Amino acid sequence: MGVGDVLRRSALHFPERNALIFEGRATTYSQLDRRVNRLSNGLLARGLKKGDRVAAIFHNGPEFFELYFACAKSGGVFVPVNNLLKRRELAQILLYIRPRFLIFDPYFSELVEDVAPELPFLESKVCLGKDHHGFTSYEDLIGGASDREANVPISGDDLTSIFLTSGTTGRPKGVMRTHYHELVNMMSCALELGIRYEDRILMLFPFYHITFADHLRHVLMANTIIIRREGGFDPSAVLGLMADERITICQFVPTMINSLLQGGNPKEYDLSHLRMILYAASPMPVELLKKAMQTFDCSFAQMYGQTETGPATTCLRPEDHRLKGTEKEIARLASAGRALMDYEVRIVNEDGRDMDAGEVGEIVVRSDAMTMGYWELPDETARAIRDGWLHTGDFGRLDREGYVFIVDRKNDMIISGGKNIYPREIEEVIYTHEAVSEVVVIGVPDDYWGESVKAIVVLKPGRSATEEEIISLCKDNLAGYKKPKSVEFRSQLPRSATGKVLKRVIREDYWKGRERRV
Repeated sequence: MGVGDVLRRSALHFPERNALIFEGRATTYSQLDRRVNRLSNGLLARGLKKGDRVAAIFHNGPEFFELYFACAKSGGVFVPVNNLLKRRELAQILLYIRPRFLIFDPYFSELVEDVAPELPFLESKVCLGKDHHGFTSYEDLIGGASDREANVPISGDDLTSIFLTSGTTGRPKGVMRTHYHELVNMMSCALELGIRYEDRILMLFPFYHITFADHLRHVLMANTIIIRREGGFDPSAVLGLMADERITICQFVPTMINSLLQGGNPKEYDLSHLRMILYAASPMPVELLKKAMQTFDCSFAQMYGQTETGPATTCLRPEDHRLKGTEKEIARLASAGRALMDYEVRIVNEDGRDMDAGEVGEIVVRSDAMTMGYWELPDETARAIRDGWLHTGDFGRLDREGYVFIVDRKNDMIISGGKNIYPREIEEVIYTHEAVSEVVVIGVPDDYWGESVKAIVVLKPGRSATEEEIISLCKDNLAGYKKPKSVEFRSQLPRSATGKVLKRVIREDYWKGRERRV
């Protein structure tokens, strides 16, 4: 069974159900499956062979699903590319991946035309839309092909996609995923989260992000998926869409939930259909989570993972989200939950030795859903996957019941005076200040300590706080060496396209011109 069979079977069992809704236009499962078959046959007619990379650079829309499943059925390897990249970055990635096919939005036609002479391996350039600027037309490619299933044998070990790491910790790497990886991830997530056939999903993240692959579970369950073109996050517009489309499940990053609470007035919208909010991509401050749980009358679930791991690896399930209970149960709101049914999780030290419950170490994982490695980077693969275990680079601890508490990214740890300091612990305390909207804690150069702790704070509109207040709050709740030595107030924090706060960018301001960054 290949990933393409997921769509084929959903179209067989639910042919007239709406699969995708985008800007008021609906596509049923039978219509989507036929278009996918035409596209896969069109690509094969232009010489696509199993294993050929098919790069995609366009904005959120139904074409993402069409191309993903067309590659799955024809043996192509789907490679979504960040649509925010500049010329040099795009050329670098395409030279690395070497796709024979590039499918792109008309918006990028000049960029593609400019970079194409440097890419001799790029044989077919296909442009979406009516104005295709002399390139091959996407609709012509589909319209002239058969809607029968492509006659290409697919096995679970065949490569189906390469998702590029975000690049926030270095040069992007191509994470390879097979049909079997994707199927395991889809099925385990659908079971763990209790996805129902009648669910209606709102997708907000840029589709070039690994979150797209995570949401394929909804095609497996023949859900209706409402697509929102990526762009600025307007809380009122999102809440309106959730109400109008009777959304039952939606996934956010914590900053989005913060925006919904502060600027969206959720109680003014009919969200009676909403039964679950998922949050992922970065840790959720406990105080923010508590407020969200009190505001939205639905279940909550947290997913933790990486492009390399599944992506879904652990889950803080709805039954773990308790505002009342024992001290231990309430404390688990700060955790990332327990390993999914197809995963094993360990905490190890630098020598690979398992740490005791409560001790901090690196999180390593093992699963049939994790990557087979990085595209054409054997040394990087060998560093990441050792003895069958994927080393995440994240620091955390396990409690005795197997709940994972993420402490920080390995690269975010602060070492001050020989002591390891984990920024998230400090951030959680600062978030309890009633005037604080967002906070990031970083290590900055210190001639005496090596690094000192600095807090960057964004205040809620109309609220005030002083540096002394923030430091005093930390002093009252943390060991003295953990409290910030300085606090800076800003109006906003830099973010990636998926809403993650770019801690690396903030940190860079303080380490410029230094050979060492610790």
